[in-house]
Amino acid sequence: MPKVGIYCRLSIEDKDKAGSDDSQSIQNQKAMLRDYCIERGWEIYDIYVDDGYSGIDRTRPAFCRLLRDCEQGKIDIVLCKDQSRFSRDTVIVEQYLNDKFLEWGIRFIGVADNADTDNESYGTIRLFTSAYNEMYVKDISAKIRRTLAYKRREGQFIGSFAPYGYRIDPADKHRLIIDPETAPIVKQVFEWYIAGDGYRAIVQKLNAQGTISPTEHKRRQGSNYVNSNADGSNSRGLWTHSTIATMLRNEVYTGTLVQGKSHHISYKNKRRKKVDPSDWVRIPEAHAAIIDADTWARTQARLNSHTRVGKRTQELSPLSGKVRCVVCGRPMKRNVYYNKAKTIKYYGLQCATYKTGVMNCPNTRTMSGKVLEQTVLDELNSIIAQYCQSDEIHFNDYYGEQLRALERSIAKLQEQHDAAKKRLVAMYKDKLDGVISDEEYGLFRDSFAAEEQATAARMNEVSSQIADCRQRRNNAEGQKALIEQYTHFDTLDRTVADEFIDCIEIGMTDENGEREIHIQWKI
Repeated sequence: MPKVGIYCRLSIEDKDKAGSDDSQSIQNQKAMLRDYCIERGWEIYDIYVDDGYSGIDRTRPAFCRLLRDCEQGKIDIVLCKDQSRFSRDTVIVEQYLNDKFLEWGIRFIGVADNADTDNESYGTIRLFTSAYNEMYVKDISAKIRRTLAYKRREGQFIGSFAPYGYRIDPADKHRLIIDPETAPIVKQVFEWYIAGDGYRAIVQKLNAQGTISPTEHKRRQGSNYVNSNADGSNSRGLWTHSTIATMLRNEVYTGTLVQGKSHHISYKNKRRKKVDPSDWVRIPEAHAAIIDADTWARTQARLNSHTRVGKRTQELSPLSGKVRCVVCGRPMKRNVYYNKAKTIKYYGLQCATYKTGVMNCPNTRTMSGKVLEQTVLDELNSIIAQYCQSDEIHFNDYYGEQLRALERSIAKLQEQHDAAKKRLVAMYKDKLDGVISDEEYGLFRDSFAAEEQATAARMNEVSSQIADCRQRRNNAEGQKALIEQYTHFDTLDRTVADEFIDCIEIGMTDENGEREIHIQWKI
């Protein structure tokens, strides 16, 4: 009796055409294909369902599971409503129906369009059917792109998830309205920033208040939103530097709807390609603003000041605008120097009063920029070490040990599973050779098949535990990296300097040749 893998698929477009949101077509496919098997006395091995997936998508979860089971010899027949349910991708159809399935000894049947790989005439028909199915997807994709472009130009919100601070209007899914729960938090972040707080200070305030992160907020609202860039801290509901940085640059909070920042590479390749900012679709006053124009302008001015560079060197200047002469109070200006061979470049800081000659200042010597940066960095790390007691923070490798144990367990289960299959094959050969009777083979087959199924079920369970353990270990590593980020800095960049340093005063050189340095910290 052949074992049948029933595959059912329904795309979003199919749902829209059917006017149903309960996937009734999936139920119809299941019922029709079950009846087809029952009429022929075939055994149904499993039913694989991809609900809401395009036929061009090669990563459909149930589709991939079906192919794995086919490769492992668990299925004899793959049964679909028609060939297009299996795939609308010509390459995939040819790769499996005309190659892999023949290699694996699998028959493909599409009931509605009479597709059957055992039928010799189907080989010619398959090519035309595949081409038609793929052209259908290409045409649908083009229509969707044109529709989305029109909606963007009309100022309609087409995202699946509203930006933090907003929610989708229940009466109009293409319009954003202010979320009274989260909008005040957005306002507070902007106010803190223009008042002088840096990313780190804002993150600490929000986390200390117990304010959940945007990703966690969406999760608690029942959304299936997944942040692909989330690290361990984000998965625990904490705010991060990147979240604040993104929020402060998001023009949506001014009431301007900005869309079209990226697009799929093609109808076959769902990876996204970034669009040049000049080609983004901006619609002012598309919705109510959370941040007024003055606050937005002041925020952007401060953000832009963080990336000031020297006109000649085009290098970031971490301490630019923060260093002044302790004698006359004027700024210390940055000069770039080279060695005689012009192979080594370095910079120094010199009192602007002395340099311009406007007035006399005895603080004439140039201060090495690298020496000053290292001095600031060493003192900053010393202060943070005292506050955070970083030496007492330890992380064990509990999840690493657990993961290794689970991997050893699944290796043993795989051996047991393979051994059961080998014994079953050996018993079948004994039956063919007349060593054992059909009745004896039936008893052994049921016993070994039950053992194989039990082992396979246990392997799936352990595989799930391994995936969970890996996620927990990654979260622990993210937590460790987050804490280490706050307890030690390896380099001094503009963001770090802006968050921790108010100003630095450079004094005269004493009799021992040491330079007087006073750092006024924000902490």
